[in-house]
This record gives sequence, structure tokens and C-alpha cells, in this order.
Amino acid sequence: MAEFVTTTGAAAPRLAVSGDLDISGVEEFLSHAGRLLDAGTTAIEIDLAGVTFIDSSGLGALVRLQKSATAGGQQLRLANVPRPVTRILDLTGLTELFEERPDS
Repeated sequence: MAEFVTTTGAAAPRLAVSGDLDISGVEEFLSHAGRLLDAGTTAIEIDLAGVTFIDSSGLGALVRLQKSATAGGQQLRLANVPRPVTRILDLTGLTELFEERPDS
């Protein structure tokens, strides 16, 4: 089960995700992230440092958010992406879709 914490930072609002980002938590994840996008900021960050597992529905949710952000003239950035998640993004060809800031 995933947990979500939203913070507002100097650069952009941040949604920290921990646990398993899978089908059981995707709707809640999209809801939290959607609220950040709806707030009209120019960018949001998704902090994946605490993600222990991501499945295809979690990847799909990230892609949906990226498309929503782009359509709204906003930027979605991934931060603190764990190595296993980076590997999955690489294997699926999604790495270039996101601006990653691993040192954030």
C-alpha cells in the first residue's frame, strides 16, 4: 500500500510517494497529483525515494500525469528515483519522458 505526502517547496510543490505504487494505490496517487496540477503551478515534483515497487498501472499513472501536465503547460519532474524504478523506466523506454532530478 502506498502512502502520499504533499509539501510545497520553493521550486515546486512535491508529492512524496512511499511503498508500492501499484494498482491498489493508483487512483489515490492520481488524485493527490491531480490536485497539485489543478493548483496551476508551473511545475510539480514526484519524489519516488520511498517507492519499493512499481507495476504497469503505476507506470501508466506517471505517463497520464505527464500528459496532463504537458497539456496544461506545466512540467512534471521525478525526484529521488530509486535504482529499481530507474531500471523499469529504462526498460520500458520511458526515461526520456520525464525530467529526472535524482539529487533533489
